[in-house]
Amino acid sequence: MTKLWIEKTMFWRGFPKVLQWAILLTAIGITLIVFIETCFRVFDFLNFNAYEEILIIVAFWMYMLGAANGSYEKSQITADILEVMMKESIAKDIIRILRYVFTLVLSVWFCIWGWDLIMYAVGVGSVTPVFRIPMTVGFSSIFVGLLISLFYNAVYSFQGFKDLYLRRIKKVSPAELAETEEEKGGEQV
Repeated sequence: MTKLWIEKTMFWRGFPKVLQWAILLTAIGITLIVFIETCFRVFDFLNFNAYEEILIIVAFWMYMLGAANGSYEKSQITADILEVMMKESIAKDIIRILRYVFTLVLSVWFCIWGWDLIMYAVGVGSVTPVFRIPMTVGFSSIFVGLLISLFYNAVYSFQGFKDLYLRRIKKVSPAELAETEEEKGGEQV
């Protein structure tokens, strides 16, 4: 696949590291919350009731940031058995185009849904029962994760459309494409 200009930016290289650190910190947070609650129960030291309220919020953030990281790595679960079984052809390219379009449409739809969920929580003023944490803290993880996933899906879809254009319209072979990228030092074709 050809590289896009955005893939050469510091943001593209640095943001996944920020995501991975955030995932690590939330995983550590989840582990600490469960460990502390376990110690409190075993030693009958202090009652840490409703720790689940904090745990669920941290787990939501870890899960949604992990999903966004999966979009960056292209390691999300896909059902592309047809693409694997088919030879390179126009039909395979049509399936790719449909996959890109469906992915983008669903990503936009889920982002809108995530935003609506935040607006609903703000409008209702919902909070957790014990600690009174606004529900928007947890719900915002859904929107942020989906927005980051939408960004990566849009970049990869554009990249896929560009590759199809170069292969099918301009008739550039994959070997020529690789040579051109090497000559330009990986610059955008």
